[in-house]
Amino acid sequence: MNNTWYRSVVVGVDGSDESLAALSWATVTADLHGARLAVVAAHPVEVDAEPAAAGLVEEARELAHHAARAARERLHGWRPGGRDIEIRALPGSAARVLAAQSTADDLVVVGRRGLRAFDRALLGSVSSALAAGAPGTIAVVPAGAATDEPRKIRVGVGPVDEPDVLGTAFAEADARGRPLEVLHVTGTDPISSALLDMDPVAASWHEAAAVDLADRLARWSDKYPTVTYTVVIRRGDPIATLLHGLVRNDLLVVGGRSHSAVAGRLLRSVPDSVVRGAPCPVLVVHAHRHPVG
Repeated sequence: MNNTWYRSVVVGVDGSDESLAALSWATVTADLHGARLAVVAAHPVEVDAEPAAAGLVEEARELAHHAARAARERLHGWRPGGRDIEIRALPGSAARVLAAQSTADDLVVVGRRGLRAFDRALLGSVSSALAAGAPGTIAVVPAGAATDEPRKIRVGVGPVDEPDVLGTAFAEADARGRPLEVLHVTGTDPISSALLDMDPVAASWHEAAAVDLADRLARWSDKYPTVTYTVVIRRGDPIATLLHGLVRNDLLVVGGRSHSAVAGRLLRSVPDSVVRGAPCPVLVVHAHRHPVG
């Protein structure tokens, strides 16, 4: 097990069932990686002198403290990795507060409510904002997802070397003792894909991609020799292919690209779309970590 993969695991709670499920997932993950666990409940700050506004801010502050107490009760004295747990209520919006807790060596965990697709597209969420712009790795645990060990771990890899994405996937597979599926998706146009399949020269894309992936995977296989993995190369829409066949007790790992949450929804970015559509926890890997031994 790589006990230095995460310096700390930070989980946001608001008292909802979804955030408490995220807390359970974060606690297991911190325990597996020997990382510190910090629980954060955010509340807005007072920006208006009007008594009515002050009353709403005070109510939100009380709700944040209640969420922090509920998290403490949920943990029942559990000390992941033998470490004390830090539980705090902090001022500010949830997305801003949690993003401030995220560095290249931290994991930030949030829950995701089961909103309708129309609501998600218009309103976005804390999870979408973090997946789009946080500097470190983000885990999004959707409503209904399993919080115990996953059945399998799937990682989406692109055409260029993404060592932190593969490294995160291998580290999770190693810590959790689960198999890894390495999925590379190429091509989005079914007509062009069909024409390429008719060309014996162009059809060699599968073999070329397999050789490239083999070279990139060799480093991580040597580092984590107990991890078993399979390589799947497919053409099609990246989002639909990444989500295909996933169930609530899987884990998906994808690379992130920094942008605003609104831009992600408008441009249909892969991380934003899989975070909002996956039935299982999703790890979005943003930053390059310091090398781990």
